[in-house]
Amino acid sequence: MNGARVLVVVASQTQGLLLKLLLEEQGIETACVDGLDAALAELAQNAPELVIAEGDTIGAEGLDRLSARVAVPVLVLGRGEGRFDPADPQTVVREALSRLQRRTAPPTPEEIFRRARILIVDDSATYREFLRAELEDEGCSVTAARNADEAVAALSEGGLDCVILDLVMPGTSGTQLCERFDRFRRRRGLFFQIVILTSQDDEEQLKLSLSAGADDFVGKGQSMETLKIRLMALLRRKYFVEDHLLRMPQAQLSS
Repeated sequence: MNGARVLVVVASQTQGLLLKLLLEEQGIETACVDGLDAALAELAQNAPELVIAEGDTIGAEGLDRLSARVAVPVLVLGRGEGRFDPADPQTVVREALSRLQRRTAPPTPEEIFRRARILIVDDSATYREFLRAELEDEGCSVTAARNADEAVAALSEGGLDCVILDLVMPGTSGTQLCERFDRFRRRRGLFFQIVILTSQDDEEQLKLSLSAGADDFVGKGQSMETLKIRLMALLRRKYFVEDHLLRMPQAQLSS
């Protein structure tokens, strides 16, 4: 399983080294740290395909923070339902291999949407809530903003995968706001997608929107199913880049 990377978070150095040895025997690159702060620091440098974490070491809040930081499986060690006995490292490694193998399969639409964190920017409360309900039904995590200031505040918090932006906004045009969002992600090295959603569904507006930095353009007259399919395609491409290309060694990227 060359190329796979696992982060092990355990308090015992002996236990961590044993898991590291067993995983590396399977061709899996493994990093081992002894606490939540060290784990978060490691995640900032290298993104794994799987995290193995000792529940008693980092606690429930720590597990939540790990899960929020990485969109990969977290295999929890400890006692209780759904956890794996750290005294049985062979079983832990077999489960880790099984989960890594499942991640090599193409993600399903359900998996893509469950991973998605989406910002809706629309001054119409009715349409915002309609769109929020539709996307949350698919499993997306949704934040809504009614104007440019609220949208920028949400973007500044980070962690978004896609912005769905209404073309007609009070005080500014959707095209101007799209340009602002595009500059924002370029300056910060972010990779969220921008989708313009509008009733002005014509070729000229399409050109203006794409030139402003939008990644797609969907007319409000089109079906909700069309929006979801195109959104899924954007997210799938985003996750592919994040999960594969951005993890390649720098020397390989520059060759």
